[in-house]
Amino acid sequence: MESPEIAEVSSYLGSTVRLEASDGRVFVGAFMCMDKEKNVILSGAEEFNSADTDGLEERRYVGLVMLPGAHLVSFSVENYA
Repeated sequence: MESPEIAEVSSYLGSTVRLEASDGRVFVGAFMCMDKEKNVILSGAEEFNSADTDGLEERRYVGLVMLPGAHLVSFSVENYA
């Protein structure tokens, strides 16, 4: 039997999530998996960099992303699948 925490994370599979990395980058994409070290994989992801001096946020398509749990600052669900 799986724990309530695992059941909750499993319910997010396929959902659009937003991850913040320790270096300030933000990734938005479809949540594919998370392991016990909290390493996260997203598919169809876009990367957003902090706004530059012009106040513009840089955005680029990066596809498949694996963010190590050691660098995961925040995890939030944008749209449930």
